[in-house]
Amino acid sequence: MSTEWMWGIGVVVLGIAIAYALMRNRTRSAAEKRTTETVTKENYRAEDLQERPRPMPE
Repeated sequence: MSTEWMWGIGVVVLGIAIAYALMRNRTRSAAEKRTTETVTKENYRAEDLQERPRPMPE
């Protein structure tokens, strides 16, 4: 088998894998989307609190 054929087969397999992943991720329910948004906002908030400088004790 030549290199060109293997590249072609690899591109087709990769395309199929990406298409499959996109189809699976599009079927999230509204509740799952809300949960994702809520958890993401909580993660950002927690990260912001960790990065804030703390006042120096006197």
